Amino acid sequence: LELLDNTLKTSEDVEVRLKQPLLSIMPMLNKEESLRKVSGRLVLERPSSLYAEAVRTARTGVLLSSLDVPSRTIVVTSSVPGEGKTTFSSNLALAHALTKRTLLVDADMRRPNVAKAFALDPNAPGLSELVAGTAKLQDCVRNIEGTRLMVMTSGVIPPNPLELLHSERFVQALDVLAKSFEIVI
Repeated sequence: LELLDNTLKTSEDVEVRLKQPLLSIMPMLNKEESLRKVSGRLVLERPSSLYAEAVRTARTGVLLSSLDVPSRTIVVTSSVPGEGKTTFSSNLALAHALTKRTLLVDADMRRPNVAKAFALDPNAPGLSELVAGTAKLQDCVRNIEGTRLMVMTSGVIPPNPLELLHSERFVQALDVLAKSFEIVI
């Protein structure tokens, strides 16, 4: 049974099997932390927490992984809902915004949560309007007060989100964002 077990159990397993460096191991947030509005801002609200330290370690790993690349686009994904993609990406973006021009984009077209994490209007123009060409970039981004972070919410949920994210216009929008910001998450 051990020979048939192909699950990843240790950080060494990740690096050996995936042939990729492990940037950080994220601690689990307890229910109280994850349900409060502060979870998307732990890097700012609780900078000495284990979670904030793990996010800063991930940020450093990203920065050191490709020193010669002037701008970076980072995708945060997981296999199931509720694993903390919005919490991690929000905190990673806040950590990057301390030193780089950073944009956090909510590309979750089924259950967008970035607007809620930063108390932004979920119906304001966002990614879907930028890709559709019905809004300009400056109308789709918002500055998070007290930080240098810019956020683009998902915007109005289209009837066919997969087609939007697989379109050539989405690729072109990402190119424009990568040229406008040093880090796009």
